[in-house]
Amino acid sequence: MITEYTLFTTLAFHHLIVGGLLILLLSLLKFLFKSTAEMRSWILMTAFIISTLVPFSLFSSTTVLTNQIDANSDSEKVTSSFVEQSTLIENAEQGIESQALWHAPSEIVFQFSELLSLFMVIWFFGSVWRSITIVNSYIRTRNLIKLSKPLPKQAALNLTPNSPTEIYVSDLISSPMVVGLISTKIILPLNITEQLNNDQLAPIVLHELAHIQRNDIWFGHFQELIAVIFWWSPVIRLLNSKIHVDRELACDLRAVKQLTNSKQYAQSLVDCAKLMITQQRSVLAMSLFSQKKELSNRVSEVLKSKSVKTPSKFVILAVCLGLSVTTIKASQLFSPKISINDTKSDGRHYSLLPVSEGEQLINAVMNNNIAQIQQLQNDGVDIDIPAIGDGTALIIAVKENNATMVQALIDLGANVDQSSRGDGNPLIMAAMTNNLELAQLLINSGANVNAIVPRDETPLINASRRGYLSMAELLINSGADVNLSVRTGISDGSVLRSPLNMAPTTEIQNFLIENGALN
Repeated sequence: MITEYTLFTTLAFHHLIVGGLLILLLSLLKFLFKSTAEMRSWILMTAFIISTLVPFSLFSSTTVLTNQIDANSDSEKVTSSFVEQSTLIENAEQGIESQALWHAPSEIVFQFSELLSLFMVIWFFGSVWRSITIVNSYIRTRNLIKLSKPLPKQAALNLTPNSPTEIYVSDLISSPMVVGLISTKIILPLNITEQLNNDQLAPIVLHELAHIQRNDIWFGHFQELIAVIFWWSPVIRLLNSKIHVDRELACDLRAVKQLTNSKQYAQSLVDCAKLMITQQRSVLAMSLFSQKKELSNRVSEVLKSKSVKTPSKFVILAVCLGLSVTTIKASQLFSPKISINDTKSDGRHYSLLPVSEGEQLINAVMNNNIAQIQQLQNDGVDIDIPAIGDGTALIIAVKENNATMVQALIDLGANVDQSSRGDGNPLIMAAMTNNLELAQLLINSGANVNAIVPRDETPLINASRRGYLSMAELLINSGADVNLSVRTGISDGSVLRSPLNMAPTTEIQNFLIENGALN
């Protein structure tokens, strides 16, 4: 589950950062430039979509120097420099643009895994609850339509002479609303139709028609569906709130443009508000008010509507498209990609197989039972996830000096760089046991000679500290960085370790210096 938690945390981080920066940018632009509610509502909807989709566009299958986890800024400089150089070389060879890779540190995710588990449970039940409320709202809306009565034809024609939209009345609601995705209808509260005349009702109906013209009910559905998954996100909550406010203002201004007197519309808002004793807004419907405090702001905007020029659809589309392209391009250029392979590898480092599966896998490796390992894979067992207290299957095979099993596991797809908490990785294990044959086999199979494993450093550091000159020579000849140092964790004294300062003999020290060791 650590891999899934790491991926979820990484996506959530990107979503909050992208969404937060968009909100800050739009707030700044709103302060610097005047814009209409019509324009703002569509820009905010664009930001809403971008903040949810852009993080998923940052996925990458590229793998760059897996397991390069460092615990201190002193060694980060060395590691970062090496990562950047290796990435540039690798990408240049592949003919692709260099791109940084990042995911939430699996070590931190592991430390907070219990809290994350609790959050995931809360998130799940929160999503289920929102789904239930949407379904219930849909059922209530369908029942409302069935129980509503059509407004007399002549009265409907007087209110909407140029629209085929049907108008219904109901005593089950307290504010006007639009319902229906395909066959849209306007439903008015019965008390409003009885107590307001046509001049007072017309602006209200025009407001609801504006929602239909803007396809707001479709976008409202989309917002609610996204909110089912992202209900926890302050970005989504804030954008939803802002979209609603500007959407209602935009519909006000559309409606008032069809009237000769803006004061007539403002008075209708006030008259309607007086009749609304309680608020009742269906999730799947558009109402006239969501909060009473919006009334004064809307009346004020309506009264000065004559000075507001409505932007054309082309201008709105161009601005929204420009915002989308700019944000996506900026994200691609400046936001680090999410490496799925690295995320999986680091997540597995802190994961463990269930006891029964771990025991079966260990027994199969110890008994050279390749068929059983294949069967375990077919049953869904990930052979790259460490077994409790023993490491991965490949690490166990290296520890047992079983070249046949090592090759078989590699042929079955085992990750030659997969590390395990407390057990290093396959190449580190080969370096620790001075097994030149298996080290060469792993390197030939693509093992990263400069992989850093938390609390187990690198293959070269392990070979040097044990005085294995031949192993150090093999690793350096295979590309190991003689100056790649790692600071240990606090439990190990927070010491900076390098191949040179860990070398126990003059012979291996001299050898490292001859090959460029500086520290």
